[in-house]
Amino acid sequence: MEDFKRAKSASIVDVVQRNGINLEQESTSNWRGVEHDSFVVNARDNTFYWNSRQQHGDPIDFMMNVVGVESMQDAVKLLNDPSLSRAEIGQRKTEPFKYNTRNSKDFTRANAYLTIARGLNPQLIATLHQKGFLQQNQNGDVVFVWAKSGRRVGAATQGTTIDYDENGRRGTTKRIMKNSEQDFGFNFSIGKPDQLLVFEAPIDALSYLSTHPETNNSMFLSMDGLKPATVTKGIQYMYELTGNVPNSIGFGVDNDPAGHTFFDRMMKDHQYVIQETGEVLPYFNLMPHDRQIPQDREAVLRNVATTVDVDWRDLAAIEKAETNFNSKRELGNGFGFQGGFIDGADNIDQPYTGTQYADRATEIATQMKLVTKDQTPDFELLIRRLQPGMTADVREQLAGKISSYAQQFKQGYEPVTHPIKDWNDDLKSMRIESLSVVLSRHAYAKDDQQIVVDRKSNSDGTMRYQAVNRFDQTIGFFEADSPQEMAYLIKTYGYNAVDKQDERAMGAEAEPTSLRSKAQPRRQSSPPQRALAR
Repeated sequence: MEDFKRAKSASIVDVVQRNGINLEQESTSNWRGVEHDSFVVNARDNTFYWNSRQQHGDPIDFMMNVVGVESMQDAVKLLNDPSLSRAEIGQRKTEPFKYNTRNSKDFTRANAYLTIARGLNPQLIATLHQKGFLQQNQNGDVVFVWAKSGRRVGAATQGTTIDYDENGRRGTTKRIMKNSEQDFGFNFSIGKPDQLLVFEAPIDALSYLSTHPETNNSMFLSMDGLKPATVTKGIQYMYELTGNVPNSIGFGVDNDPAGHTFFDRMMKDHQYVIQETGEVLPYFNLMPHDRQIPQDREAVLRNVATTVDVDWRDLAAIEKAETNFNSKRELGNGFGFQGGFIDGADNIDQPYTGTQYADRATEIATQMKLVTKDQTPDFELLIRRLQPGMTADVREQLAGKISSYAQQFKQGYEPVTHPIKDWNDDLKSMRIESLSVVLSRHAYAKDDQQIVVDRKSNSDGTMRYQAVNRFDQTIGFFEADSPQEMAYLIKTYGYNAVDKQDERAMGAEAEPTSLRSKAQPRRQSSPPQRALAR
């Protein structure tokens, strides 16, 4: 028994990293996989959750389900390794939140990051800053203040200095301040709120409002992740403020496998029942561009459907509901369905090779043809064929999801080469071409140095933007993955457009910053610093 207890207390962070999964720290207790961003570790509870595989548990579960140790006895033995650190589960004393950050009187850096690099509405940012919801700390980082009934109960910071060597693939730091109220988050209200809109991050919430300025009578809430408990606390807080629970909740989470899995689970396992009436609080999907279909997938599905004589949009709906068209075959649903395009649990996270995709699509189309009557497939019966053993209630919910997407695709869909994932991607895509033209039109100067912006195509068809010496374009300075980020870097590094009209078009006015940049001129034989704020 002592060996079992000791095994469960092995630090999940230590165990995971020793077994080849690299982690990056997002807050005091939360970690996320570097290569697998749906893999999340909670150091406080000493647990892991792998969204794309629907695996979760303690260190013993990790060793058995992820590493593949065959027996619990073997897992316990391995986890009793004396070199492993131990977690203090349940021994953490909760202390009151103290806002110890010193706010800077200068909001320039934070404002430039939010309005230029992220493309957010300058008036919205100015208003929230004036009201104290947004601040800049002494490091120049953005501070998202968590307000609750007029009190500061927590905060999160978003770095504005881009450094991939120091901060990993995101380029910037993101932290939740120590002792911030558990299961709460950044929030603000518009009008007299009667609906609750939840998002994964503050930037997503602000991006949605920037693209939907007509939104009114709503409370916006960031979960800083995907947390059912934060949604519940948001409902309770709205009741405290207004005397009523929201009449509906919109989920503006990312349009990716993790976001869809979370929404499915909220619908399936976390419905909120109003005690007085017994009614179930309506949830609705607020994900960006949820009718996107990758063009390469569309071409294959059309060919297969023509051969088998089924509607390709019904096929597309199955893949959408199962993986969200994920190229790695990640599980993208909260029903545990992996019998369609994934073709079994052994293929989860295994990209297609050769003709695997077309072959599997043909097999599914053939099965669908057998359960189709009057050009309408019986999706519930099809699921029973593809994945026997699923319970009737779960099968019914999944069939409803597939049917809904099939109907939506038949009403209209969005063919895309590069799908939009979140609301900030959506916001930036609206200005990308016009801002690209502005950036490439003229030179930008700093002291006696002048640069121009060069656009180059990546192998996947996306663009990258590079600042080079105006007179010797073999000298590179810094680069970014979007024109917004390039405009932000130009402003941050103290360059001014030679033509003032271009400077205004780049975004909100900002004073030159004195913060030191790590981007230095270098010959392009050595690649320019890659600067990108994620």
